[in-house]
Amino acid sequence: MIINADYKLAYGGYEMLIESAIVVAEQVVILFLLIAVGLIMAKVKWVDDNGIRQMTQLLLMIVTPCVIIDSFQMDFSVDLLTGLVISVISAVVSHFVGILLGRFLFKKHPDSDRKIMRYSIIFSNCGFMCIPLLYAVLGPIGVFYGSAYIAVFNIVQWTYGIILMTGDRQDINLRRALINPGTIGMALGLLFFLAGISLPKVPATVVSSLAALNTPIAMIIIGAQMAKTSLLEIWKNKINYQVAFWRLLVVPLIMMTLLVFLPIDRQLLIACIIPASAPTAAATALFATRYRQNVLLATHTITLTTILSIITMPLLILAADTVRYFML
Repeated sequence: MIINADYKLAYGGYEMLIESAIVVAEQVVILFLLIAVGLIMAKVKWVDDNGIRQMTQLLLMIVTPCVIIDSFQMDFSVDLLTGLVISVISAVVSHFVGILLGRFLFKKHPDSDRKIMRYSIIFSNCGFMCIPLLYAVLGPIGVFYGSAYIAVFNIVQWTYGIILMTGDRQDINLRRALINPGTIGMALGLLFFLAGISLPKVPATVVSSLAALNTPIAMIIIGAQMAKTSLLEIWKNKINYQVAFWRLLVVPLIMMTLLVFLPIDRQLLIACIIPASAPTAAATALFATRYRQNVLLATHTITLTTILSIITMPLLILAADTVRYFML
């Protein structure tokens, strides 16, 4: 987990930094092509709102826990456990940065818009978008570290997120914050990891097979949701660009600045940066609908930040790699 003198050798030169960024960009493009499949399916009516809800239920209740449990099927080591703790701390700091910024931003906007804008910069799409990217770029260890961000996300979303949307602390749902598929999956995976328990071949194969569904289903859902809004309209509203600036650049750059100088290896560094640099959470539209806020604005910010992240996420990872490379 701790970086060593061979960090530069692992790249083989600055050219490898560029190649690493290209790999990330390629993976993001692949995800966007899968998103396009979902968008087309929704446009031609091959999938409707009921189908999207059913796929979302499958993803959240079954597939995501399997992805997390599968990623925790590795031999215990103190370095991995230390990295997991650092991931939790990084996730807490990332959400705190978003909350702190949100308290001072968008004061001139109407209350219904301000709530969505603040929510949009605090909460990233760490489940649907990040798990596929973490796995593609870093493999199981990326999901291992990234699961910590998802656990923190769920807790903050069902506590502060509800306060932000309603202004009422009485609506906080601690049960859903602590007991949900993501946290249950992490609890089971962590138990197996700490106890050195390896799943037998048959259940392990079932878990891995279900985990493999994560990327295509998650991206198809995002695409189908994007189909509900006009892709031309999202470029006309200046509010969307403000949200994208803070969500895709400021928050991740703050986190990168805090993380890049820590003595941690590249896998942990990138695993912490990817969730922090992800687009606005899909849950923004769900919470806006549930608490009768500006659903259209929520949908627009989700769509625009998702589109722009194809550029910003690879650039941020390249920036982190470059800074670390020249530090050593």
